[in-house]
Amino acid sequence: MMARSLSWIISILLHTVFAVVLSYGVHYPDLPLEKLMEVELTRVLPQEDIVVVKTPLPPPPSPVQEQKQASDSPQVAQALPENETIVLDDAPPPPLAPPSQSIPVEPEQPQAAPDFEPISSVKVAEDEKLQPQVSQPVADASSVEDAVNRIDVRKGDTIVHRGHEARFGRALMADYYSYSSTEFSGQFKTQDDRTITIIDARDTEYGRFLIYDSKHKTLRRLKEFGKYVYTIGPSVYADEPIIGTVTFLAKNDRIERFILTSDDDRMAHYPRKVHIREQEVQLPTNHGIRTAYVSMPPYGDGQPGVVLVQGNRCVQPGLVQGVTRALSSNNLCALSFQPRQCTGDVERKDTDAEIVEDIRAAVAHFPSLARVDTSRVGLWGHGQGVPLAIRAVRAGGALQPAFLVCMLNENVNVDEMPTKAVLNELSMPVMWFFSGSEVGRWNDFVDTLEALRDSAGKEFTIVMAPMRKKGKAAEVLGSNAAWVENVAEDHIRVVASWIEGRSR
Repeated sequence: MMARSLSWIISILLHTVFAVVLSYGVHYPDLPLEKLMEVELTRVLPQEDIVVVKTPLPPPPSPVQEQKQASDSPQVAQALPENETIVLDDAPPPPLAPPSQSIPVEPEQPQAAPDFEPISSVKVAEDEKLQPQVSQPVADASSVEDAVNRIDVRKGDTIVHRGHEARFGRALMADYYSYSSTEFSGQFKTQDDRTITIIDARDTEYGRFLIYDSKHKTLRRLKEFGKYVYTIGPSVYADEPIIGTVTFLAKNDRIERFILTSDDDRMAHYPRKVHIREQEVQLPTNHGIRTAYVSMPPYGDGQPGVVLVQGNRCVQPGLVQGVTRALSSNNLCALSFQPRQCTGDVERKDTDAEIVEDIRAAVAHFPSLARVDTSRVGLWGHGQGVPLAIRAVRAGGALQPAFLVCMLNENVNVDEMPTKAVLNELSMPVMWFFSGSEVGRWNDFVDTLEALRDSAGKEFTIVMAPMRKKGKAAEVLGSNAAWVENVAEDHIRVVASWIEGRSR
């Protein structure tokens, strides 16, 4: 009995091995994908032959071209001159002085147009002549509908049959990764040190994300086309005609870069986001704990720090975040806070005295909230926050700001500025930055600053930056224009170079 059972088992095993070997040796014909996916095709086009056109190799670069490519590498921004008056205008830069030892360059000779033959996208036999198409009468309305809805697919084209897989993958990734629209705003850098800035201005009169290009000096609006696709309008107030697109790309759980196509460039660009370190902190003040926000450069510690003073007026958080991110992109730590009435903490409006005390508390506690250089913490007054920043400096105390930045724009009246005697009390370096379309109204005040600098030895650096007449930022109007202008016109980069220059 045991021998019979063993023989049955051996027989089954041998038959199984034989069946497996036989299955591997038999060739099964491939089933058409059209039948597998049950896609109805009314006509199948024959597979087209691919015509390969050999492109001639470019000539080796000349020494002059190699020297030019080496000079195109990004350079470190030079420090802004101190204790001078600088005017930023649209005048072209002066011509470069001829080098002492220049490489002789042969003049370009006009070249004749090369002879070429048009290459058709479809290979046609020489003996085959294309005959003019003659319209055929349509039998009935159903034939017309079938002709319109007909889909022609080349034989062997499997992409069209895999739409269900793409839809499934897209739905799966959309459920797994969900990105907030606030991730879209920030600074994006290209390989040639070009900065593309996305400003969140949705809750303002603009009603959209804004995109600024540092190369072309263009400021335009974005309109949502899909979840991650936006179209670029011709200005900050128009969505059409569409002159480009922005497609955001993610990596894991954050937006990493986007694809930029526009009429300004002949090719697409892929700027990578500068991931600023941001966190919400609790700032102790004499009037209780208040919420503040700290932004830091992507890497490193010990950078200069600025306390952003916006005044006693509510500003859309997206615009303030655009400025703080621009500051951190230029190697500065920034601390900002909104007035209490803007956050819903209290129903009453903060007084100027309370804001001044909160500013001084922010300067004192900034080193404990972020890893900044304690010897390089200053105040950054913006618009209506400039008078309050000056009051915070004059309040005295053990810990004084290392420097003061006064960004004056059209939201500030000249009569709100301090007198000459008060300005004479400022013992720290001060950057006076005047911007807007009417900087001429500050001429008398600038004369006072220059007199104190020349006679009393005050460390006043003055920059006059009238709004560009032909620049795209000139189209920005409204109460929030100054916040957008400072980011769009690279004002922050100019002031950041002055701050960095003082620490060298």
